Amino acid sequence: MKKQLLIAFLATAVIGGLFFWFVDLNQVIELLRLADWRFLSAAVVVLVVAYILLAIRWRYLLGNKPGFIPSFHSVNVSNLVNSLTPIPEIALRVLITGQDSGMSVPGATSGMLVERSLEQVMRVLAFLIALLTGYVVAINSGSIALNAGLIVGFLILMALLLRNAERFISWVQTQLARFQRLDQPRVEKFLTDMTIGLKMAGGPKQLTVGWMISFAIWGAFFGFVYLVLVGLNINLPIPQMIAISMLTLAVAPPSAPGTPGLYQATIVGALSLIAGLDLALMTTYAIMIHILQVIPLLFLGFWGLMGTNLSLRGLLHKQQQVVPVEQETF
Repeated sequence: MKKQLLIAFLATAVIGGLFFWFVDLNQVIELLRLADWRFLSAAVVVLVVAYILLAIRWRYLLGNKPGFIPSFHSVNVSNLVNSLTPIPEIALRVLITGQDSGMSVPGATSGMLVERSLEQVMRVLAFLIALLTGYVVAINSGSIALNAGLIVGFLILMALLLRNAERFISWVQTQLARFQRLDQPRVEKFLTDMTIGLKMAGGPKQLTVGWMISFAIWGAFFGFVYLVLVGLNINLPIPQMIAISMLTLAVAPPSAPGTPGLYQATIVGALSLIAGLDLALMTTYAIMIHILQVIPLLFLGFWGLMGTNLSLRGLLHKQQQVVPVEQETF
């Protein structure tokens, strides 16, 4: 575990260093100095609303078992850690929920599978909207049809998986039974809890409400990134501003934060698909997007850490306990 984290940290440092090496930081600093902080402050408020909605959706997909405050803490702590380190937000939130709220880790994993499915569809939808603005390079009817097909195909796949959850979990259990070192009673309990979680999070009513909350979340995400553009005095045609905002959300939504350097490089790389954009301006935009995410997360995340008495060492120990492997005796 430590070796993998070290490699991830080094890779992130190299990529981030290369990104900032090729950027005119003096120009970026000047653009930041001229920013309108009224709009940027409004962007932060809208982002906090999005975090609240994320916690509401997370709690709802888990059958309202965790309270709102524990759900809010798990979202903020995992996002904060992932904004500053390569530790995955998905795994961290599941572990925090399983440790602090009384929800089983397999049950939380099921809720996360459904939530990530909703998020992937929203990301593809954001990319499709960016294509429809006409500002993305090499746009054609085939690209639009492909993205529309991805949305439909993903929805069908998700529906089939949720409707046949028991059969799928049973097949997985049969495959895992071939591995002798696995603790089969623990495997069975883990998969049983996952089945219960999928039924709870993937029911028709739950998915309908989940979609409604997801659209509200992404509406707030759009408001956040659009206000950042306005706050940086980026005066472009409104359809182009929409294209920039949607392309940003497609590759780097606030619900999937990234580490410094890598996060900015991802956004700037995606925005290269829009012709005529100034590199320094888009780099400033990407940096500001990340800064404004980290600022509220520093307060909300540390509040979550203090409110739940969590520690990284405890979470890693919890993760090791989840793996259902028999202990070898000598």
